[in-house]
Amino acid sequence: MPEIIDLLDKSRIKELLRQFSDAFGTSVILLDKNEDLLFTFPENMHHTDLMKEPVYLRDSIVGYVGIPKADNPPRSSLCFIGRNMTEIIGMGFEVDSLSGEVAKNYEELSLLRSLSTRLGAALNVDKICNELADEVMNFCPSKNVSILLRSDMLADTLSTSYIVGSKNLVPESRKTMLFTKVALGAYSSSASMMSLSTDRGLLKHAFDKKEPLTVCDVSADERFEGFTYPVSRLLIVPLIVEDSFIGAIVATDKLDGEEFFSTEIKLLFSIASYCAISIKKALLYDGIRSLLFSTAEAFSLTIEAKDVYTYGHSKRVSDIAAEIFKELGLPPEIINWIRLAALLHDIGKIGTPENILNKKGRLDIHEMDMVKQHPLSGAKMIEQIPMLRDLSQWILHHHERYDGSGYPSRLSGDSIPMPSRVIAIADVFDALTSDRSYRKAYTKGEALKIMRESLGKELDPVLFGYFEKIVSLLP
Repeated sequence: MPEIIDLLDKSRIKELLRQFSDAFGTSVILLDKNEDLLFTFPENMHHTDLMKEPVYLRDSIVGYVGIPKADNPPRSSLCFIGRNMTEIIGMGFEVDSLSGEVAKNYEELSLLRSLSTRLGAALNVDKICNELADEVMNFCPSKNVSILLRSDMLADTLSTSYIVGSKNLVPESRKTMLFTKVALGAYSSSASMMSLSTDRGLLKHAFDKKEPLTVCDVSADERFEGFTYPVSRLLIVPLIVEDSFIGAIVATDKLDGEEFFSTEIKLLFSIASYCAISIKKALLYDGIRSLLFSTAEAFSLTIEAKDVYTYGHSKRVSDIAAEIFKELGLPPEIINWIRLAALLHDIGKIGTPENILNKKGRLDIHEMDMVKQHPLSGAKMIEQIPMLRDLSQWILHHHERYDGSGYPSRLSGDSIPMPSRVIAIADVFDALTSDRSYRKAYTKGEALKIMRESLGKELDPVLFGYFEKIVSLLP
């Protein structure tokens, strides 16, 4: 409980004692809760024989007011002064508490706003987890901060991580576990390989309660099963969405040596709740995108199955186009859409007769005209899907030529969408290095020589330069 002089400003106390003294015509003394002298009015007056009345804050005595018995005051005067001081101190404390709560709420809102600004409409799990880990580390500097997600959401990590608490670190991929997605701090390398079981220990307790859990000394807590790095103090903040957990924030050993305080825990829980929703949205988006890509790949393979010489062509073109755009420095979100467009670039061939696709020898003019319909047919199919409408234009123009002699729109130079120009390069390279009914595949070196001769005519010379940087990576 705070001292009375912590609850009121000294000048305010002196003014109150003056007013009481003037009102009742007596000296007024203020004592602390141990009955030691704090203030008198008039000042420098010393009285040992006092009538005293306690001053309270929430039912606890924080001090006393006194009046000299020699002044022969009525008891009611002292009671009035005591009640008045109690009320004034209580109101001041409530105002201070409210101000502190407002300040904490403002800090919480400021952090959430900052995090929201950095995340924007991010649908990338890695970005969200990295931003969350940074925020936790900045707000509560610790030796290590880890973001762990549920195992069924991170199937790709099952072969590389191991569960803590198992003998000899035996893999337990069939159990419900949390796997480290992001780790920051002195032990990030060890922490990144750590997994935690959700069916026992501290993590089970935190998830059963659906609230943060802090331990001041893990060596004294039998629920702690050990980490892959040294730990003394521990904080677990569950990531919860719609009453079900998707992961956890784990922070260990604050750098200042202090325990994790309730104000910090409350704020981190608010941040965790906000980010958990973003992570869940991103994971759902990843699932939908994965399904979309798998469907697109299966569809392209089905179409290519009509042509024994081009089976797998779209997947290879997609991989090459993605590598070119990585070399260009485009963000992963954009590269993924380009990868999808490349997967579907020949989807229009679904309407091309198999006898033309599998014809031995070169096509005649009529047959070539039929083949040239596939970009337009493919674009019309794809534009029926609103979220893929942009991709339809990239598919439509992937057979344009840099000099304007291509089809279907005879676009030239930069008027051809960049993704279309990149797909064209990948398309030509894979076509040259694959067997055809009328010729054997060219070697990589032979294909590059042929392609260089078409720069500025068929292919974009600048983008081809980026292709040459990654061509050594291709099988």
